Parts: sequence; C-alpha cells; structure tokens
Amino acid sequence: MTLIFQIVLPMFVLVALGFYAGKSGNFSNTAAQGLSRFLGIYALPALLFAAMAKAKIPDPIEWGFVASFFVAAFIIFALGAAWMLSIRRRDEAAIGGFAPSFSSIGLLGAPILMDAYGSSVAIPVMLLILFQSPLLFTTATMIAEAQRTAGGRPVAAAVNAVKATLLSPMILSIVVGMGFNLSGVHVPDAVMKAADYAAATVLPCACFTLGTSLSFGKLSGKFGQALVLAMMKTVLHPVLTWVLAVEVFHLPPDWLAPAVTAAALPIGVNVYAFAERYQTGRELVSMSLLLSTLMSPISISVAFMVAMG
Repeated sequence: MTLIFQIVLPMFVLVALGFYAGKSGNFSNTAAQGLSRFLGIYALPALLFAAMAKAKIPDPIEWGFVASFFVAAFIIFALGAAWMLSIRRRDEAAIGGFAPSFSSIGLLGAPILMDAYGSSVAIPVMLLILFQSPLLFTTATMIAEAQRTAGGRPVAAAVNAVKATLLSPMILSIVVGMGFNLSGVHVPDAVMKAADYAAATVLPCACFTLGTSLSFGKLSGKFGQALVLAMMKTVLHPVLTWVLAVEVFHLPPDWLAPAVTAAALPIGVNVYAFAERYQTGRELVSMSLLLSTLMSPISISVAFMVAMG
C-alpha cells in the first residue's frame, strides 16, 4: 500500500497545483483549454504511438487471461454507457463507458503488480498494455465520433463516423505504432525520441488540467454519478474479472492474480485526456478519476487477498 501512495501522491500534488492555478486566476480557462488540446491532439497520440511501437508481443498469448479482463471491461463499458443514456446524458455515453473500463495499467499497474507478484507478471502486464488502448480507445472513439456525426441520413452518418474514427489522431497513432512493431521496421531514433518527449508530458499535463477543470467546473451535481463510475471501476470490474477467470476460463493462480488485481486499479488518467479531446464529461471524469484513485489502495489490497486465496 505504501508503494501505491508513493505513486499517486505526486499526481495529487499536480492536481492541487492545477486547482490553485485556476482558482487564483494565474491560469485562465482559455489557457487550460489550449493545454488540453495539446494533450488530446498531440501528446496522447505520441504516447500511444510509442507504447504500441515498443510493446513486446508475448508468444504464446494466454487468451483466457486477455478474455477474462477485457470481456469484463466491455461489460462495464456497456453498463456505463447505457446508464448515461438512461439518465439522458447522451453526449457523455462514450465517456460513461470508457472511464470505468479503462485501468491505470501503465502508471500504477506495472509497478504495483511487479512489486506484489514479482517479475513473473511481466508478460501479463505487457498483454494488458498491448490490448487495452486498441480495444477500449477505439471503441470509445467510435462512439464519440458517431455522436458528433449524428443526425441526417443514417448511412451517411455511419460512414462519416467510421471515417472520423480511422482518421482520429489517437487511432492513427495506435495503428501506425503497431504497424512498425509487427513489420519489424525500425522507427527512426529522432522520431521515437520526439514521441517519448511528447509522451512524457501526458501525465503532468493531464493531472494539471484535471485540477484546473475542478477549479472552473461546478461539481456539486457530479459527485453521485462520479462515485458510481468509481465503484464500477474499483469494485465491479475486479468482481466480473474474477468470475470470468475462475468460472469460465479456469485460469491458473499465476494468471488469475494479476488479472483480478489489474482490474481493481483506478481509472487511467488517459481517460481525462480523451474527455478533453472531445470536450465532453470533463467534470464527471475529473471527479470519478479522483475518487477511484482514493479508493484504489483498498480495492487493490482486497483484490490481492482474494486472488492469493
């Protein structure tokens, strides 16, 4: 648990700094929007490109592990999106599904799982990193783009949504990065270094703009909804993953433990960058991300005890 606090405390410091900057007037809403556009259009795609280009693809792949985690994630995604639609928040359907299904694997998951289970979980962690962005980012982007192009002729709207999804900076970066990876073509050092530089700004920029969003937004009506999303992420996701891993895919203990523990991780900060990119659900994501992070020491500890039996 000490390791968790060591990782998340600097994040909260940056969030607090952003909150202070917004409240004090030292950082205007216009400046925050400019920073968020850089985050969503340039920095986050650079991170996705670098991650996909450098990912080591395990051989063989334990498909039961992948299915346990991501079938549960898609169930959560569907529930979150359906809930947003049921309360007439259609514009937040994509973010309502994306937030409780996307885990903070790269930032929190890798060091915590390695510390808890040793180097043997390197392959499970890599599988989660490899599949999470292509599956969940793509799904969320398709929904967001479909909402942008809604109205008019259904066929034309569907074509425009698919086209916009494929041309989205986030999806293009995933496809291009994976293309380099699978083809074995070497990414020029200067390009990779530039991508790494831009990628390194994602976490501090996301935390800072998250803080400014909290300072500018009205969150009084968001707490209940944000708490539901945080509970879906830190409670429902690991429970569903455990059920699938044990009852459906019969995973051995060395694969079961990292699957359940990773599902108990808080919402990934990249979800906030996605919300900034599409200018929707920012206040809701801000609060749910903070709540899930505060809840994560307990959820991860419980998941660890359950997984280890």
